[in-house]
Amino acid sequence: MIRRHALAVASLTLVLLLARAAPGPILWLGTAPRSSITVGAMGSGPTIMLVHGLGSDAKHWLPVARNLARDHRVVFVELPGHGLAPMTTPFTLEQATLSLERAIEQESPEPIVLVGHSVGGLVATSAALRLPKRVRSLVLVESALAPQMTRGESDTLLAMLDRDWAGTLHSVYASFGRDSAQGEVLWAEASQVDRASMRAWIAVTLSADLTAEAAGLEMPVLAVLSPRSWEPIETWAHASEALGLARIPHLKAVRIHDCGHFVMLDQPRALADAIRRFAARADTTFALR
Repeated sequence: MIRRHALAVASLTLVLLLARAAPGPILWLGTAPRSSITVGAMGSGPTIMLVHGLGSDAKHWLPVARNLARDHRVVFVELPGHGLAPMTTPFTLEQATLSLERAIEQESPEPIVLVGHSVGGLVATSAALRLPKRVRSLVLVESALAPQMTRGESDTLLAMLDRDWAGTLHSVYASFGRDSAQGEVLWAEASQVDRASMRAWIAVTLSADLTAEAAGLEMPVLAVLSPRSWEPIETWAHASEALGLARIPHLKAVRIHDCGHFVMLDQPRALADAIRRFAARADTTFALR
């Protein structure tokens, strides 16, 4: 995702370290099925499906998943062109949505809690609109459903990427970090994504707009935001309008402090608690904060 004015190789060692502390084994697939983007699962109970953001992959969800797996079955998926998931060509938001729909339909006969981070939230929203009976609640973590740049700003960014791919990508992902050290790690990981795949995703995220369609979301929706996306001095009415969330009928907003764009890395316990509480109350109507 892009933060207002900026564009908002899985580590086996990390997986093994986190698996030791997990409440049950992680079923981590060696290869991604061609018909699905599911790459692993852990825990047992009602299903929560986690979708990462642009230039990321499923491993970023592991700290949160360890917590949620105490009383849920947590399913990891990866977006096309990321991690183990194959890229689809020609690429569109529709193609990404279809991939996520297949994962939802294959992973649980019962309605699920669908969680998306950043651009993953855009794809999750698109899937929830198409599968309202299969998604009982939707959680959007640092996600925008409306373009966060003007057309002119988008064209400038795309030109900068074409002129200096590495330098521009570095500037974007360095800004996503909680601090400079994390920013460097995020940039290094995003750099592992195939350039053509990344470029196709960026073009889609700069233009996709689900603001109007979001009015048709039937399930409760939780927007989890950091202070970078919902500034402490900013009213929720203004922030929700800017992010394209204002028309969602059953919406609750939560701001988590002391974190950057990657809330799941900076505040995994707080995020897991927010998701768990929301999932437990998903059949109620939420009022805006």
